[in-house]
Amino acid sequence: MSATRDKWRTAIAYGDKHAVVLRGYDLQELVGEVSFAGAFLLLATGELPPPGHAKLLDAMMVSVLDHGIVPSSIVTRYLASAGSPIQAAVADGGACEQLGEQLARHVPEVRAGRETQDEAAAAIVRHFFALGRKVPGYGHALHPDGDPRVPRLYRIADANGVTGEHSRLAQAVEGELLRAKGRKLPMNQDGALGALGLDMGLDWRLLRALAFMPRSAGLAVHAVEEMTREAGWRHVPDEEITYDGPPRRPLGKR
Repeated sequence: MSATRDKWRTAIAYGDKHAVVLRGYDLQELVGEVSFAGAFLLLATGELPPPGHAKLLDAMMVSVLDHGIVPSSIVTRYLASAGSPIQAAVADGGACEQLGEQLARHVPEVRAGRETQDEAAAAIVRHFFALGRKVPGYGHALHPDGDPRVPRLYRIADANGVTGEHSRLAQAVEGELLRAKGRKLPMNQDGALGALGLDMGLDWRLLRALAFMPRSAGLAVHAVEEMTREAGWRHVPDEEITYDGPPRRPLGKR
């Protein structure tokens, strides 16, 4: 495939001196009539979503907004305390994309009858185990008995007719993990975001945005709180650092 030179193509939006148009809709008509969640789904899928999809996505984004002092907010606060601008202090990802890629790969196989749902679930678990990795989207250090956000999101998804094949396969993966590990590893927030995002028609490559868009909002507030309430220059105290490299040595003549 040769490189594209000079010319740009997009089916997402355009703007001129008269209007900004998103997927064929005038932005001025969307403003105040379509929620942020609905507008994002319009951009991502090309069509205005059913009302239940936008309602669920809004709930998903609220559920990710903040989780207190955890690794991502600690990093944000360290950077903010050192004077980094807010956009440089905020960074978060999530694991929904890795699971989502596998769900998106196997659901068509199940749909076509080439795999059963249980076979697909087992294949997903084997895929990550073969890489020496945990299956992303399952288990939670702070919620070992189950992430409380997940059943809440699925109640909303069920009520709005969103729960579909990807979620059912993701739930089968949870069962396969129980068989493989001998202990329960409930689906966590990342797993729910990935499966439900696919059920709403999103490309698996876009799933990580479902985590970093709302999480960035929460982390931005952490950054400002750190800037305005703390003394600055947060760092690890020397007494908590152990150096285990080579002892001090002379450079000598060169």
